[in-house]
Amino acid sequence: MQRRVENNGTPRVSNYIDQAIFWLTVVALVTSPLFFSFFNFVAVFNEPKVVLLHLTALLITTLWLWQIVLNRINVRSSNDGDFSWDLLDWAGKNPVRWALVAMAIWVFAQLASTILSPLPVISFFGGDEARSGYNLYDNLSLIVIFASVALRFRTFKALETLAYTLAITGTIAAAYGIAQHFGWDPIGYNAGRTRVIASFGNTLNFGGYMVMSIPTTLAFVYKKYRRDRLALVIVSLALALQFSGIWFSGGRGPFVAGGASLTSFFVIATALGSRTDLVRSLAVGVAATVIAAIVIALPSEQGDIGLERALSIGSQFSSETSSTDIEGGLSGRFNIWESTLLMATRWDLPVEEPTANKILRPLFGLGPDMYVYAFPLVGNPQTRLALVDHAHNYALQLLMEHGFVGFLGFVSAAALLSFAVLMMVVRMRRSGKGLDSFGFLVLALSPAMIGKMFELQTGVARISDLPMNMALLGATIAIYELVSHRLSTENADHTDQKGPRVSKASSVNFSASNQIVLGSTFITAALVTAVSVAVFFSWDVRRLSASLTLANGYDAPTVEEKARTWAKVQAQAPERESFTFTLFEQYLAAAKQQYELGRPEEALRLLNIGRDMLLEYEQRDPLELDTQLGLMKAATNMMIWGYNEFAQELADRAIKQAEANPAYPSILGTSATALTSVGLHELAIKYADQAIATEATTQPWAKAWYGKGRALYELEREEEAIEALVTATEKQPGAEGALLAHQVLAQIYEARGETELQQFHKEAGGGQITFLE
Repeated sequence: MQRRVENNGTPRVSNYIDQAIFWLTVVALVTSPLFFSFFNFVAVFNEPKVVLLHLTALLITTLWLWQIVLNRINVRSSNDGDFSWDLLDWAGKNPVRWALVAMAIWVFAQLASTILSPLPVISFFGGDEARSGYNLYDNLSLIVIFASVALRFRTFKALETLAYTLAITGTIAAAYGIAQHFGWDPIGYNAGRTRVIASFGNTLNFGGYMVMSIPTTLAFVYKKYRRDRLALVIVSLALALQFSGIWFSGGRGPFVAGGASLTSFFVIATALGSRTDLVRSLAVGVAATVIAAIVIALPSEQGDIGLERALSIGSQFSSETSSTDIEGGLSGRFNIWESTLLMATRWDLPVEEPTANKILRPLFGLGPDMYVYAFPLVGNPQTRLALVDHAHNYALQLLMEHGFVGFLGFVSAAALLSFAVLMMVVRMRRSGKGLDSFGFLVLALSPAMIGKMFELQTGVARISDLPMNMALLGATIAIYELVSHRLSTENADHTDQKGPRVSKASSVNFSASNQIVLGSTFITAALVTAVSVAVFFSWDVRRLSASLTLANGYDAPTVEEKARTWAKVQAQAPERESFTFTLFEQYLAAAKQQYELGRPEEALRLLNIGRDMLLEYEQRDPLELDTQLGLMKAATNMMIWGYNEFAQELADRAIKQAEANPAYPSILGTSATALTSVGLHELAIKYADQAIATEATTQPWAKAWYGKGRALYELEREEEAIEALVTATEKQPGAEGALLAHQVLAQIYEARGETELQQFHKEAGGGQITFLE
């Protein structure tokens, strides 16, 4: 009797788990675009998206594994309960199943890349919280969403819900973006931006999401409703909001990708639908465009940058400049792509690593979240100290961070899924079914996927739009399997059946007894559950708690309370670079102020507190640039205050940063100045000359000229020193390097007895800094 209860209960529990996984996936897809730091309740804008994606992915994974355990328990007494799976027989000529294999290869490449990473902890958890979507933790969470849709959304109702989710979230986000354009944003405080971000952290992510939602929303014209006219009005208004939203985002890449998604939409609609339905969808599109034009034409303090951005698309291919600075638009992306392709031939990182790792770099890449550290080694010289943390091309980003194995895995999957869409359209057209319910799914979700693939060629996808992108890839698999099953069933009804197909096992065959599968699955489920709970609470919950504390502390009434809040936050999450570096800057400023007030002991105490925080962060990430520059500042101030024991540290850090960042002349000039202050004059001249050599494509570098001039002066090459120092004063009058050059020139002319020149340079060197390099 007990046995019967268990057997009857297991399927019921499994059904509950199915429903839970389904709705957890929907929650992840709703919160990723729409959730952010409402009313600044946390200190990082996109943090709620990331935490909720991690939570839902971990819950889906653990529920899925325990469901497999329950199912294995349920079949343990069956004669056919043993596990047997043949890869070649399973995949056959099915493109979406081979796409699943390609995605599995991509996941394997990510795991191998993380293991081989010079900083595995950074590759797993990520560095700067602004770089979401590329560390292994985020990537695995995205893969869970993909797998859930691909394997669990295999009913019309489930995929229809996905389409509704995309259309509704896109409409809400668009309405919010329009409100921002017109100066209303009481919850996010982002009104008044030239290009709106809505509930996303970046205009490109907002525009990229509209690329997906627009064709999906238009597809609802083909749905049959009881009140068709009302439905058409709702679809027209929703589409008008989305058109306006993408326009106000001002992204040229999303404009082009949006055109690609709509083109693919109408190609599929023409191939599968009737002429009447096509005309109706065109009419809705025109009506939505007219409404959007009215909204766009309404007066706003921000003006309309969309027209300017759209008209400039053609000029992106012909822009000519002598500068190597990375700017917006296609020319800037060409600049980045050129350097990225050079990286793919060298695979350099600013660290020493084992030979085996170097050999495997082309296969598995630099490691997740490592691109930002490798780019300065090969990038063109830059005027601004703006770090490049993304290749602005998703496939190139994967190539660099996951190697050729990961690159080929993802690109193969995308190509196979695109081919699957074509196959579905051809087969459904031949079947004569037209745009039935399954045709609606193809029309609603496939153009969105295709458009997003175009947008990824120039965009910077993040956590806000990547989950839906992965869901669309998974949806293509689910739709293809549904369509193939239906067409196969219909064909079988009209042909004679010769019995089940018997296939010979291939060389890629896996089999095991149910006991082994049950035991291994149970152990895996238990380990994954334990690890998931530990990781989520020790990482996500702890960091979220620190972020909540800091956000609440912004409005503290006194300086003392704010200081206590910062100290608490630092103790809670010392690995959060944005928090740590901001606090260090405050300690540094306070230390300088105390020193100027004649309190050297207090100044030293404050500076050491800030320095210790950076040293702790450095243990986790020794390559992070802000941390290294902060430690250089600390050592420099220690030297200025007479603590000469920091000379060697300053020299080591200056050399390390100059060698790791040849693309940034400002760092080269700073390093040259630091090195000449500790007596390494030949090295100072070397790095100064490197910075000076970039002036033709960047800007004059007074600090580099000063560093070179002072080094020459210390080497008793006085005439050469005077020439370099005078150049520093002329290149950038008012810059710190120019003022320092004046001070050294005053010393030289005082020693020479040239009073008039000495007085001139002394006065000039005592002026205020009016230009920041």
